[in-house]
Amino acid sequence: MKQIKRMLVPTDFSSGAEPALAWAAKLGECFNAELVLLHVLDVRLAAMAGLPPDMAMMPAVDDLVKSAHAEAAEQMRQLAARFPTARTLIKEGTPRSVILEVAADLDVDLIVMGTHGRTGLAHVFFGSVAEFVVRHSRIPVLTARQEESS
Repeated sequence: MKQIKRMLVPTDFSSGAEPALAWAAKLGECFNAELVLLHVLDVRLAAMAGLPPDMAMMPAVDDLVKSAHAEAAEQMRQLAARFPTARTLIKEGTPRSVILEVAADLDVDLIVMGTHGRTGLAHVFFGSVAEFVVRHSRIPVLTARQEESS
């Protein structure tokens, strides 16, 4: 069994990501492993909204992307304050593929990520990034599900 030296912790900054952050922090302490916190900024918003390419390049869309970058950077700064020894990364792209690419590029030993536990139509429409990563990763993946509130 390979020693855990580096863990990738993808986050969308939601409450569903919190259990994974907690697990990763504890495992990081136990194994003296480096934590790499990753947020993938999905900037396909214009395409997903059905805007034609010429409209997607309009200044308003560019401003929206810049605003999303600034918000992600601020949220990542807040996470970095909570986990001061962790390395932080913000990447652009499709979360599913970027998580796998970063994991391979950084030669991580474990991916620790939250799952929202969507079912039914929400799962069909939004899919599951965690499920995709588990199915396609060559690196072990630990998923942590948020406890359901009563």
